Amino acid sequence: MGSEGKSELTNSRPILQVRSVTKDFGGVRAVDRCSLDVLPGTITGLIGPNGAGKTTLFNLVAGALAPTSGHIFFEGQAIGGLRPHQTFARGLMRTFQIPRELKRMTVLENLLLVPARQSGERLWSTWLTPWQVAREERRIQAQALDVLELVNLAHLANELAGNLSGGQKKLLELARTLMAEPKLVLLDEPGAGINRTLLRDLSANIVRASVERNVTFLIIEHDMRFVMTMCDPVIVMASGSVISEGTPSAIQRDPRVLEAYLGGRVSGTA
Repeated sequence: MGSEGKSELTNSRPILQVRSVTKDFGGVRAVDRCSLDVLPGTITGLIGPNGAGKTTLFNLVAGALAPTSGHIFFEGQAIGGLRPHQTFARGLMRTFQIPRELKRMTVLENLLLVPARQSGERLWSTWLTPWQVAREERRIQAQALDVLELVNLAHLANELAGNLSGGQKKLLELARTLMAEPKLVLLDEPGAGINRTLLRDLSANIVRASVERNVTFLIIEHDMRFVMTMCDPVIVMASGSVISEGTPSAIQRDPRVLEAYLGGRVSGTA
């Protein structure tokens, strides 16, 4: 992205705002007065050591947990304390470290189930307006095939999802997310457990989705090569709070990051 594009993003209103958010579990503080912004159109990396509070923060944003204190805003609207189905309905979605595919259904069928409120789900629609149901099914199937092309899984459309490799399941997870036409996607360690070739494919597909479908991404990842080559900006958490934020090159030079998280190195997998 050129300097002009970066300038436009800098002047954009954040799509996600986290303001002084705290989450306590009994006597343990997992997130400690954390504040950060995610700008629309970015692929933002969220890194930090194990126990830094990254996944807990994802759960707070996605609605799986309610903050102990603080505020979360999505597109300017308060969402702290909303349930996952409510944040999903607003266009905010998350994936998980372990893919949750429907193993006994095909890759294509996994995608066809995603769109909500389909006409065919209502018994009277199949009786009274079968032509409408058929037209909608054709539209959804075309959308699903388009998404599978985007993530390079079209050749496996009729394969059972349970037969896919670990890396292919990560691509399927991304495809299922894109079927919901999200505005912001929270990706939790998308590169975990997949080989370097599929990781490159996943990275390229995330960039394509960002550019071609105007999807914003916030990504937790431990693979520093993956983060530093794809994400900008990068946000660093430690002990439940943000300790640094900036471009990948700036993060690699930040003494606080080198000391608190990276142990003096920024290459390979942390």
